[in-house]
Amino acid sequence: MSDNTQLWDRLGRTDPAHTKKFKRAGGFSGTAIKPMWSYRRLTEEFGPCGTGWGVEKPDYNVVPGHGGEVLVYCTVSGWYISGDEKKYVYGVGGDKVVTYIKANEEYKRPERWENDDEAFKKAFTDALTNAFKFIGVGADVHMGMFDDNKYVNSVAKEFEEDKKTQEAPKPISAAEQKRQLAAIDDDLLDAHSEVDVKRLVDIWATIAERDGWSTEYWNEARRRFATKRASFPKPVTDAEALQHPMNA
Repeated sequence: MSDNTQLWDRLGRTDPAHTKKFKRAGGFSGTAIKPMWSYRRLTEEFGPCGTGWGVEKPDYNVVPGHGGEVLVYCTVSGWYISGDEKKYVYGVGGDKVVTYIKANEEYKRPERWENDDEAFKKAFTDALTNAFKFIGVGADVHMGMFDDNKYVNSVAKEFEEDKKTQEAPKPISAAEQKRQLAAIDDDLLDAHSEVDVKRLVDIWATIAERDGWSTEYWNEARRRFATKRASFPKPVTDAEALQHPMNA
């Protein structure tokens, strides 16, 4: 990694879980990046769309293709904020608006012409992907590295480990745990029955697990719940009721 490739290196590794294989006519196949993954990576790096990055109004050009087909090309200028400066990247994408489909006897489908009402959207997505690849978004896919299963397995493992690290609860500080114990005391002031205490135990057990409470502090919380339970009058048994002076 060099100073010139820092941004590229941060954006250039793609989670295989957000890619899909594709095949096109003529035997061409490859790996496509799911667009929402690219948008998320841009948002993680620069901030929300429209604030840290974005795209100007796209320009479309519809042209006739071979044999009556109709093509649409889209040109976009994407931008991102670097320091206090707005930087631009440009991309072109395309798709077919009208396509000729050959007959398929096996599936009993006649030859026909098909219109694609999402062709403009596909061309825009393609253009946006092509624009931001210049700063490294999905670079490993565009460089053909996803043709190497070894690389794909390696990067998949990295993203899985990162995900586990992010999902693991981070222990809170001792000061914060003490503050929450004080909050338990406040909650217990409003507990007037065993049912109230049980409800609080369930709530605070969930919070303790989420925040990674130490065993010491959770045991302290349990002690406070137990003390509150002990403060409630014990129910009178039938035997004790019979021994009451009024029943003598």
